Amino acid sequence: MTILKTRKKERLLLLLLAVFSLCLILMGPALRSSAARPTGTVKNRILNVRSSASTNSSIVCKLTQGTKVTIISDTTGDDGLKWYDVYFAYNGEAREGFVRADLLNVSGTVSGGSSGSSSGGSSSASGTRYVKPSVAIVRSYASTNADIRTRLNRGSTVNILSSKTGADDGRTWYKVSFTQNGNTVEGYIRGDLLVETNPGGSSSGTTDVSGTRYVNGDVVRVRTWASTNGDIRSRLTRGTTVTLISSKTGDDGQLWYKVSYSDGGYQLSGYIRGDLLSESSSGSSSGSSSGGTASNTPASIRPAVANIRTWASTNGDIRSKLSQGTGVTIIGEQTGSDDGRKWYKISYNSGGVSMTGYIRGDLLNIGSTGNTSSGSSSSGSSSGGSSSAVAQVRTYASPYADIRATLENGTKVAIIKKVTGEDGQEWTKISFTQNGSQLEGYVPSSLLK
Repeated sequence: MTILKTRKKERLLLLLLAVFSLCLILMGPALRSSAARPTGTVKNRILNVRSSASTNSSIVCKLTQGTKVTIISDTTGDDGLKWYDVYFAYNGEAREGFVRADLLNVSGTVSGGSSGSSSGGSSSASGTRYVKPSVAIVRSYASTNADIRTRLNRGSTVNILSSKTGADDGRTWYKVSFTQNGNTVEGYIRGDLLVETNPGGSSSGTTDVSGTRYVNGDVVRVRTWASTNGDIRSRLTRGTTVTLISSKTGDDGQLWYKVSYSDGGYQLSGYIRGDLLSESSSGSSSGSSSGGTASNTPASIRPAVANIRTWASTNGDIRSKLSQGTGVTIIGEQTGSDDGRKWYKISYNSGGVSMTGYIRGDLLNIGSTGNTSSGSSSSGSSSGGSSSAVAQVRTYASPYADIRATLENGTKVAIIKKVTGEDGQEWTKISFTQNGSQLEGYVPSSLLK
């Protein structure tokens, strides 16, 4: 009996060893594949991770020297150089993007090309698709955690560049290109948000209208699309005249109008909620004074640097920064919407462009002609002021875009590309170093030499 039990144990042990060996054989390729995945270590002090294999694409994030990344595949960028499609951990999240190959110290063998449907890899795809929902978000890479590049309305046409599986949702995403504001833009859209047949065009749910309306609120925001979540394009004061283009129901269920209007000498368009417009004029801007400083009165900037705002409030976006002694012209006067103080609407010259904005009354020397050739956006040195000239770098090609940085006269920058701005003028996209960080933005081409 003892001998039989021993033999049974031996047979059972041999069976378990055989099963274990079979598992190793079956799992071997997968284990070897995982172990063979190449890695890279960042060489530079700061490395820009891009949304595609191009220095013209947007920056997903910045990695510091010594950071490790896992390499998915390689590809040839539009500069003719080798780039790696990589993924890595960033702020506790899985991220993916492209880096130039020569900026990594690589360990392991990189498989050629990014074609195929391997995990995280891209597959070739082409053709035209149309946006299906009322608004679709375009991301900087294939994930709902990626930064929002822009939003496209229902029926918008996009060209398919490639497809891939999302890094965190396992769904199909398309890399697409499209035209927006005269510029070619690239980004990622989830596959289920696109269809092969136009669902009715961007006019779906939109009705063409015409006529004139007037702003009936003290300060009304003009949005980039029909929603209070839309980016703010401008702020218009009471009585401002707008021309109707179309109407549609916003994502809040309310009626919105797409309108065109003049702001700072530029003809712009955007969306305003219907209840903020009236058919009859409500008169001049709220708070305008009839017995104050006369319009077309000369003045000059009093402090070393003064912020020119988009509306009469310290909460208004900064449109420009003007240096001491800069000459301006007062074209209106009103009481600030949130501080009860006197504000002036002024016109001034910034980088050769005539602009308007608001400045608090105590920041002006009334009656002083000042130096009209100075100003923060001019490329020459400021005479008569205490501050050296600076150029404002904008987030996109428009004098109304947010200010990303200010650069002093003589600062060296790298030119990326030239585009036509929202004002119809030529702008240059530049890259530069400031406070140890590599940044990008737009400046009027006339400010460069």
